[in-house]
Amino acid sequence: MRPLFITIIWCSCLFSGFMGYSQLIANSRYLHNSNQALRAMSRQLPPQGHARFAHLAEEAKKRALVYDNQIKKYQLVDGMLVSRSSDGAMHDHCDSLLFSALRYVSLEKLGWHERATDAWIAIEKSRDNGTWLRHPQCFRSTSRDMILGLLIALTRSPPNYQKHLRSLMVMVDENNGYFGTGPFYVSYLSPGLARLMATIAVDDQSVNTDIPAFFDSAYSTAEVEVMVTPRGFESHLGGLTAWLELELAEQGKFPKDSASSILRTLSNLTPQLGLTPMDQQRIDWITDRLVKSDPNNLFFRYLRLRSAGALTESMRAQLLVELLNMPQFPKDRLPMNCDRSADYLWQREDRARNLEPISCTMQFSGTDFLWMTALILDNSNSVIAGAP
Repeated sequence: MRPLFITIIWCSCLFSGFMGYSQLIANSRYLHNSNQALRAMSRQLPPQGHARFAHLAEEAKKRALVYDNQIKKYQLVDGMLVSRSSDGAMHDHCDSLLFSALRYVSLEKLGWHERATDAWIAIEKSRDNGTWLRHPQCFRSTSRDMILGLLIALTRSPPNYQKHLRSLMVMVDENNGYFGTGPFYVSYLSPGLARLMATIAVDDQSVNTDIPAFFDSAYSTAEVEVMVTPRGFESHLGGLTAWLELELAEQGKFPKDSASSILRTLSNLTPQLGLTPMDQQRIDWITDRLVKSDPNNLFFRYLRLRSAGALTESMRAQLLVELLNMPQFPKDRLPMNCDRSADYLWQREDRARNLEPISCTMQFSGTDFLWMTALILDNSNSVIAGAP
């Protein structure tokens, strides 16, 4: 029964991919015009001046340092991120692998390599007999979003990453696509994640010599997922997937697609239609859909600007001003549930604003601030504060 079940799921994903690419064809000219408009807007913003941008960058890094100092003091258990209630009890540790990975990447991009090394060592220890754990003290099976976080961490090529990547791929292959003990919808590696995993592996000579057969038919499903994914947690994962692809492309790594994939076939048809090849518009399509689903999400707007090539210094300055002025990110302490209702803002469609005042009973890690600061400043060529 399992092979038949997997075949049905696979065929369903192929059909979904066809529908997603059909929508992409219909919007090809719109996306082209949208990119041009965003680039034009980014050039027309009032010039901030390099000194002004450097000042904003330093202010953001100082606040990020305040946050990470308090994270190190209060928010780590076994070196992994948690939330804390007023009585000191830990919460949200079963989501720790994902958010600990985001913190690790943020620290690396901010240039705080010693802190990043400690963060990676803790992530590396969050395993049991080769199986990645959500947190050493969480006993639920790991899930696709946790594996996505791990892949995000691997973009920084941390120590032993080749060994861990090879081990994970072999496990998935030997277990017919499963990386954990949970049900299919939790612990089965999706074609999209398999594609990204193979993309990371194919560029590394120590891993790519023997990529398991399971990964040969991997392909992207992100194009259709953004059409049907609810706003909030699920769409945030779509945003992280888009970020991962942008990051890999910037590193010169391009997603590995099966030559027989329907997506490759459809992409080959687009030049004949007089349109931009869809391989060059996939991320534009995905990020455009994400912004339309939640226009107030700063992470989504950053992704759209990055995919359109519109992250000028003036645009980065504007994003920094917005981030620094958000009341959900206090200047001198970590965010609490009296500041906003969610531990991590970018996965909440309502921006996690409280409708009425409540008591401060839960302290969050502030990783959402570290993440956005690191992304906005990344590759900005700005002289800003160095390591703490």
